[in-house]
Amino acid sequence: MLVLPHVATGAALGALLGDPFVVVPAAVASHFILDSVPHWQETMAPYIPTWKTYLRIPIDIGLAVALVIYALSIHPDLTPGILLGAIFASAPDLDVITIKLPKLQTGLIKKYWDWHCKIQREVTSLWGVVTQLVVVVASIVIIQIP
Repeated sequence: MLVLPHVATGAALGALLGDPFVVVPAAVASHFILDSVPHWQETMAPYIPTWKTYLRIPIDIGLAVALVIYALSIHPDLTPGILLGAIFASAPDLDVITIKLPKLQTGLIKKYWDWHCKIQREVTSLWGVVTQLVVVVASIVIIQIP
């Protein structure tokens, strides 16, 4: 799943739940739940980055940052929960660092990488984009509730 749906979900959890001690585990759990939903990304396993990857990343991250700024502008009183939700909902994908640093893929990191790849439900169809758009739109709606 792209960064934006993970961050959007984490920010929505932060706005909805508020309490950082509840938001952090919920955000981490949301990451793996979303990864198990059919989704599109331009690089499917074995995760070999292409020029499209490097074109998509700044757009994806830029939209995620804009969404967090939007959430914070609506709920400045919920800043800790929103920020922690956004960060921890996307943090499990930091394992992609091992693509460029494959020597790190040993022991527990390798086991985590293999498991994280296994739970991905990547598809090449338009439905994989639609599911992510639904997640982002639903998250924006939730952000506006509290």
